[in-house]
Amino acid sequence: MTPLRVILISTLAMVASAPVLAQSREVLPPPPIRDPLPPPVQDRSEQIEPEVRIRREDDRTVEEYSIGGVVFMIRIVPAVGPAYYLIDTTGDGNFDSRHDHMEPVRPAHWRIFEW
Repeated sequence: MTPLRVILISTLAMVASAPVLAQSREVLPPPPIRDPLPPPVQDRSEQIEPEVRIRREDDRTVEEYSIGGVVFMIRIVPAVGPAYYLIDTTGDGNFDSRHDHMEPVRPAHWRIFEW
């Protein structure tokens, strides 16, 4: 067989199989229409804003965040280094700086991104 015949036969085989390959593709249905988001729980005008008390100490600034007179978070900004947070995760008034299951590690809460 000459190279020209091989090329001609392979080209004809590809042209003949193109309609078969095109028909085997499956037509996908359109994506479902998403429901709109539910309404907000509270109006923006009715949202509770925390009260922030700021006090300056020798080598740091302490910001206490409270709602209804109950402090739920403390932000400490040292003179050197990044700020860190103490958070009352259980609502008992004790700021959890460590967790029993993470002994002897004392996790600090760092703000990575803010807008």
